[in-house]
Order: sequence, then C-alpha cells, then structure tokens
Amino acid sequence: MIFQKSEEYKKIFAFEPRQSSQISSRESSWLEFKESFNWGSKDKYAKSMAAFANNRGGFLVFGVTNQPRKLVGLQSNNFETLDEAKISGYLNTTFSPEIAFEKFTEEVRGKKIGILRVYGSLNKPVVCTKNDGEIKEAEVYYRYNARSEKIKYAELNNLLRQIQEEERANWMALFKKISKIGPANAAVLNMLEGRIDGGKGTLVIDRKLIPKLRFITEGNFKEKGWPILKLVGEVKPIPTKEGATAGVRWTDDPSAPAMRVEEEKIIQKEYPIDYRSLVKKLKERYSDFVLNQQFYNIKKELMKDPRLCRIRYLDPINQSGGTKAYYSPKILKEFDKHYTLKR
Repeated sequence: MIFQKSEEYKKIFAFEPRQSSQISSRESSWLEFKESFNWGSKDKYAKSMAAFANNRGGFLVFGVTNQPRKLVGLQSNNFETLDEAKISGYLNTTFSPEIAFEKFTEEVRGKKIGILRVYGSLNKPVVCTKNDGEIKEAEVYYRYNARSEKIKYAELNNLLRQIQEEERANWMALFKKISKIGPANAAVLNMLEGRIDGGKGTLVIDRKLIPKLRFITEGNFKEKGWPILKLVGEVKPIPTKEGATAGVRWTDDPSAPAMRVEEEKIIQKEYPIDYRSLVKKLKERYSDFVLNQQFYNIKKELMKDPRLCRIRYLDPINQSGGTKAYYSPKILKEFDKHYTLKR
C-alpha cells in the first residue's frame, strides 16, 4: 500500500483547518516528532525505536517541530544520505533481538519529511546490550503516551506473560512433532554428561567442549526453561575396527582422530554474508526490494534453516551479549521466490 493513502499517514499529517503548516496530531504511544535529523543523536532515536518495538510499533517523524507542531521539513540531506545498513548495524550492536524498521521520505505540502517506521517486535522484550549516551545496558524501554521510558512493572509483567504463552505454544508444537516421528526416533540431550541418548543410538560430546556449545534461541527471550541445542552442519558417524558405526565424538583437540569443528573457517567458507552485505545484495538483485516488515518476516523464517543461516554469539563460551547472523549464498535463491529479479 502507498503510505500516503494509509490510515497512519492521515493520522500523522492531520492539519488545523485554517493553518497550512500547523499539525493537529499529537505525540502518542506510536508517534514522535523531531524537528531535524542528526546522526550524533542516534542514541535518542534508538531509545525511541526500542520503546516502539516493545509496544505495538510506531513512527519517528523528522521535519516537524514539537511545540507548536509545525511542518518545517528537513533542512539538510542528512536523513536521505544515511544508509539503512548503518542504522541497522548500530541497532544490532546496541539492542537484542533485532529491531525491524523502514526508512523513507515523503513530500508533504511541499516539504520533505523523513520517517522511521518501527514495527512491534515479534520477540519481546528488546533489551539494551551496552551503554551509549541515553541508553543503558540491560534496560528495557517502552513507549508510553508521548514518552519513551524504562518499562514499568505492569507492562513488563504483561510481556513476560506473553512469552510464557508463546513458550507453551512452542512446547505443544514440539510435542506434536515428536508424536509424528515417534518417541523411538527422538533423543534427549543430557548436558551434565555430554550425551544425546535416543532409540537410534548415542552421540557423545567431549566434556571440554560442552561449555563452548552454541545455543540458538532465534531471538527469543526466555524467562525460564532449558536451552535448546541446534546441531549446525553435517555430523558423520565414525566407523569402528569391526566396520560398525560408533557414536560420534566432538573434541577441540587438534590431534584427535574425531572431526574438528572450527567456527571461523565454517563461517568464512559456508556463511560469508553478514546482514549489511545481504541487504546490499538484495537491493542490487531485485527491482521491487524494500527494507520493510515483509523482508524481516521472510528473513526470520529463512534463518531457521541452518543451511542458510548461522547465528554466532559475541561471547560463545558464556553465551552472553549480542549475537550476529551470517548467511549462506544459498539464501539468495530463497529470496528469489518473493522478489522480482532485475533484468
């Protein structure tokens, strides 16, 4: 849908009857006005974006004074020339999980207006991961009426309740999958002994490697519950002297005969594309590509496929801090199903 024909546009740019530049709309839980755009104030913008993401989403509108609310337009090209990937890079190193947004300009009554449209996060809450200006590590921001503040108990409790409901739904989905393949084909991971036991055999993991295992939560914030291990790549059985198949043993000992997994080499060879490069490739590849909620929804589904995406913790041993996604070139073929290739 063209933004100028949307209900949001009509609500944002509602004008006083007898004043051509006076806007009657007020800042709210989904709307904030800024007179100008300056990348030096990125921490303030990011705080509002995180607050919108933890609520139902919203709009940061640049080129409108707040008191009084007057349409003045952008006075420079700072907003237009700023690459979306730079905004995404800053947000991804400052907040987790990812904040979905669109950046675009609109011509309103002869004035150029900059707009950052933020979508409500699918995996709340969005949490600050480091200190920078107005934003502080471990804080959660929420958009109240015309204010972006640290979340209060009532709203945080509501978010946690939603997480619990989603977790129950995920457990039910898991149980349905187990019922389809049968308990005999399922396996249980024992983190204390480093074993995966099931009806089809046992996978033995070197005790030294257990603290370094990567856990993929795919952006979900868990209040409680066991972590889920996702094996990425191919695990091959090791034949014994008798020719039978033994359990697989992972180790970080380079002299061991077992297969040695080196994450850096795997990423460089199999997943060489980071987020900024992915967006650049998609813009160059398609005539109708837009960095919007549709893109984030498609990407989220594709990231579930370990053949297409690998998630890496900044601190892989303690599994703390932010995460970074790396993509296989194969993911472009999947995006081909949703966008039109340039001729």
